[in-house]
Amino acid sequence: MAIKVKAIERNVSFTKGEEKWAYVLQADLYSKLSADKVIQEAALRSGISRGSINAAWDAIGEVIKAWATEGHSVAVPGLGSGAPSFQ
Repeated sequence: MAIKVKAIERNVSFTKGEEKWAYVLQADLYSKLSADKVIQEAALRSGISRGSINAAWDAIGEVIKAWATEGHSVAVPGLGSGAPSFQ
């Protein structure tokens, strides 16, 4: 699996009033999938009802939100783990 990245020119200086420009790699994010599309696909692939998947989706979202805001990284099966990043 590959992640598409793009290079953005940014000021990377940590000294106030000084500029040091460099290219910084950043993930090139694709458009977001709607929750409904994800739930529908998960229901098709698992054989679990959409209502059950929807309830699990909401619960998992709350758990990830709570854990990520506490500083934990969150495991994503098959991809590794991720932690929040703010720009």
